[in-house]
Amino acid sequence: MSKILIAGVIFIALGIASLCIQNTYYGYVDADGVLHDSLYLPFAFIFTGIGLLLLLIQGLKKLAAKFDNKRLN
Repeated sequence: MSKILIAGVIFIALGIASLCIQNTYYGYVDADGVLHDSLYLPFAFIFTGIGLLLLLIQGLKKLAAKFDNKRLN
């Protein structure tokens, strides 16, 4: 497994963990209808986005290597 793949999976796991923490402890609407949030929600989207981007890069690298092998043969 490559380092990019491992980093992508770790970032996605961090994003999911941040989202679970946000939903469990910090995200609520009070009696006046005001939403109370923390920084865990933006972190969830940032970590998940970075993880998906890293997985996309890894997939494109593998795809490019596969096409290069076919072209050379």
